[in-house]
Amino acid sequence: MPIDASLLVIAVLIYMAMIAVQVVFSNLEHKPKDQLGSRDGLTDTSRLTGRAKRANHNMVEALVMHAPLVLVVLVLDRANEMTALGGWLFVAGRAVYAPLYWLGVPVLRTLAWLAGAAGTVLVLFQILPFSGA
Repeated sequence: MPIDASLLVIAVLIYMAMIAVQVVFSNLEHKPKDQLGSRDGLTDTSRLTGRAKRANHNMVEALVMHAPLVLVVLVLDRANEMTALGGWLFVAGRAVYAPLYWLGVPVLRTLAWLAGAAGTVLVLFQILPFSGA
């Protein structure tokens, strides 16, 4: 499997782990009986649950941009060292971003987010006509 595809799978695994963390935080906050229903009117008051949800929403936004670009790179056979670097930056940035978000660490969280975003931009630049790839 190409490294770009492997890194995309790792990114999905990171997201799955983030969902699991959100479930744990939510289970600590709410009674199991409340979570077995439709959750209508269930309000999160815990900072950890709120942060986990926001981090997960942010990961979805990031994956919606990153994943299709990686797939285009693979379909067009444009994978190279820069797309691999972009994939590594995305995976590393996203892996670090989530725990920093959960813990409320402001500046490092933003730097981790920027690393992930830079990875997506690197992949994008390998697709654009002027990239020379």
